[in-house]
Amino acid sequence: MAFKPFQHLGLKALSLGLAIVLWLIVAGEEAVERGLRVPLELQQVPAGLELQGDSPTFVDVRVRGGSSVLSRMSSADIVAVLDLRSATPGERLFQMSPEQVRTPFGVQVIQVIPSSISLNLERTKTRFVPVKPLWEGDPAPGYEVGKVSATPKTVEVAGPESAVDRVTEAVTDPVSVAGKRQTVAGTVSVGFVDPQLRVQSPRPATVTVQVEITRAKD
Repeated sequence: MAFKPFQHLGLKALSLGLAIVLWLIVAGEEAVERGLRVPLELQQVPAGLELQGDSPTFVDVRVRGGSSVLSRMSSADIVAVLDLRSATPGERLFQMSPEQVRTPFGVQVIQVIPSSISLNLERTKTRFVPVKPLWEGDPAPGYEVGKVSATPKTVEVAGPESAVDRVTEAVTDPVSVAGKRQTVAGTVSVGFVDPQLRVQSPRPATVTVQVEITRAKD
């Protein structure tokens, strides 16, 4: 395709003119400073690594700009970005600088607090754990809960190595047997109490709760 530098020349000149006018307005305003709490975005986490424990989700920044620009701006217009592509396993300290904060035109970042972020990265691990079926409620009078089972009986857990080593079971959403007089089966989700863990290949489980006549006590 041929390069046409003069195509849409009028629109280009108008855009340039508007940019110059905007710059003059901003440059002519009194510069003010403002503190904001902004989201921290973690990018390029290497494959096979997981964040262990809680990681910061916000940082505080000090910004400078024209008073009209800052008055229209909110924390949603700014984001701090931490690139983890070169991260390795272990407790690591990552520096935060003003250059790592994305801002609208005319806004300058003066300071980022904290100036460094501590993250604990572990290798991803998987293994199979049993599924514990849960139920809730009381059967009808004269009835009781008997055998409770889940299908599948196991699922593959994935997550940070230390968290995977600690977990002993997955749990299901509870199946209600309130007022029931016969066996109940329900399709429910499977998951883990620890939010760092996940089911490697998510799929529902079938929980079967046998409801039977209360046995007479000797």
